[in-house]
Amino acid sequence: MKIKVSHLQFSYGTHQVLNISNTEFEQGNIYGIVGKNGVGKTTFFKALTNIITNYKGSVKIDGIEVKENLKALSKVGIVLDDMDLYKGRTGLFNMRYFGGLRNGFNESQAVALAKELEIAGFLDKKVSTYSLGMKKKLILLISIMNDAEILIFDEPFRGLDAKSVNWFKTYLLELKKQGRMILISSHVHEDIAALSDKVFVMSHGDFRDIFDLKDSAQYFIYKVEVNDKAAFMELLSAKNISCEEQGALIKFELDEARYRDLFKETVAQDIEFMQIKRENKFVDLIK
Repeated sequence: MKIKVSHLQFSYGTHQVLNISNTEFEQGNIYGIVGKNGVGKTTFFKALTNIITNYKGSVKIDGIEVKENLKALSKVGIVLDDMDLYKGRTGLFNMRYFGGLRNGFNESQAVALAKELEIAGFLDKKVSTYSLGMKKKLILLISIMNDAEILIFDEPFRGLDAKSVNWFKTYLLELKKQGRMILISSHVHEDIAALSDKVFVMSHGDFRDIFDLKDSAQYFIYKVEVNDKAAFMELLSAKNISCEEQGALIKFELDEARYRDLFKETVAQDIEFMQIKRENKFVDLIK
């Protein structure tokens, strides 16, 4: 499957939120959608899934215009950060209700997933009695229980315990192997880096940068502390590696192979590393 976005524009009054020229997403990939608060990530997800329809431009899933044919969304699962449930009803009611909206689901399979998420024993309880973490687990369960071919997650890990986050990451990677397409936003950069094949950085309503995290030649941002700062900076200069001082740290950019060579040469010159931090370059753009 493929999502193709063309000339997508959306405004709240006079404030333009989205202004995306052309973007495509393909199956078998996990895409991280990142950016500072208020840049339009959630609005973008809502446009993809017809939650908002008064936008200009085109959103197509496998060549079908979403606005004109809602059947294009029948294989799409979505979790929004502000998504709500029927709190006065049971977890199982919510599963059956939302599952029915998408032409049914495999209930026994969904209950099996609920057991893995440790909420199966609460499905007969009203959602109003659930903790924040349990509600989030139920929302995530509803999103994945229909065997959706496209999954869209807006801050899916917020409110989850570490065990559930790890389970969910593993599950998403397995879904990717099965050929699903996954779009995910998160303010936890480590989660995006661990899951994504590509990261789209949104700024002023458009994707300003795209990073291929599977590219072995990609550059990382390194911040290191050494016992002899002057000698280390001299070594960087000799190798034509630009750097800047940030307090006790020295910041520079290198691909992984060149960093390994630098590390070996640094140690060979009896310069000791006291601290090493590595970040993907996209992180620096959204701080």
